[in-house]
Amino acid sequence: MFIRHLQDCEEFIAGDHSILRELLHPDKADLAIRYSLAHATVKPGQKTTPHRLRTAEVYYILQGHGRMHIGEEIADATPGCAIYIPPHATQYIENPGAADLVFLCVVDPAWRVEDEEILPSEYMDGTRIAVDIVLLPEDAMIDRAIEMNRQIVGEGSCEIVLNRTDRLPHISLAMGCIASEDVVAIHELLETLAKENPVQHLTATGIDVPTNSRGQATSLLAIEKTKDLQRLHEQVLEKTKRFFSHDVAGVRFYDNLVTETTLDWVQNYPQKAGCERFQPHITLGYGRAPSALPFPIVFAPSRLALCHLGNHATCRRVLAAVGMR
Repeated sequence: MFIRHLQDCEEFIAGDHSILRELLHPDKADLAIRYSLAHATVKPGQKTTPHRLRTAEVYYILQGHGRMHIGEEIADATPGCAIYIPPHATQYIENPGAADLVFLCVVDPAWRVEDEEILPSEYMDGTRIAVDIVLLPEDAMIDRAIEMNRQIVGEGSCEIVLNRTDRLPHISLAMGCIASEDVVAIHELLETLAKENPVQHLTATGIDVPTNSRGQATSLLAIEKTKDLQRLHEQVLEKTKRFFSHDVAGVRFYDNLVTETTLDWVQNYPQKAGCERFQPHITLGYGRAPSALPFPIVFAPSRLALCHLGNHATCRRVLAAVGMR
């Protein structure tokens, strides 16, 4: 008999900024189901970020009082009601009450990161933002990168702490600054780039440990530079030229404070890492990562994404993403 108790499920901040505990997922237990089940909480006065799923979803409200938004429709969400959210519908829920809004989320087929798109509505305010266009790895490689990062953090280096929500392991393809109102146009461009420049497989070849400008050892998971990956990188650089600038004055990063090294990468990415200087990698953190993995490791990219950059060039928020498979 398979029983999972809510208190045994790790709590984390989901991509839509709800507080989530995953109860059931067919990829994470031997379950003959195709759906996933999660327990969600939205605090008083808060709301989830507008997002879309390729799959259908149902909310079942347990406690609190919410306002559900699906497309242009708005309705009260009260305990005992089930709300159907069609595939590809823009959705978010807000909590105008004084108590937690608590509900169950059923996603069918089961939730996967490549099936969710977080929408950039709050960024459409005319500001300039620092961004990175990246390849996000499949789940298994994300988990490996996070585990290696945890070992580095365990040795005392906590400036980069990777996770699945707001510090995603990634392969950078282009950094720069954009006007926030261009996010939608870049999203459309990513669709074209992914279709015209497919990358089926990636190979991690080992761990490099160069020293950065601050004298810190930096562990990088080296990725083989194949013809397909090089072509995608060069096409991303070429096609985003009309949107990108590299003047960081007044630019909004996700984090309020950023290092000079971070600014330097955004200012000088084409010169430092463009075209023939492109060295694909996943940054694991400052310090020396363990190298006992059985290299080479072949894995697949899951999404081509536009991310809001944080300190240490971390991928802090996915603004737009398209599937690579």
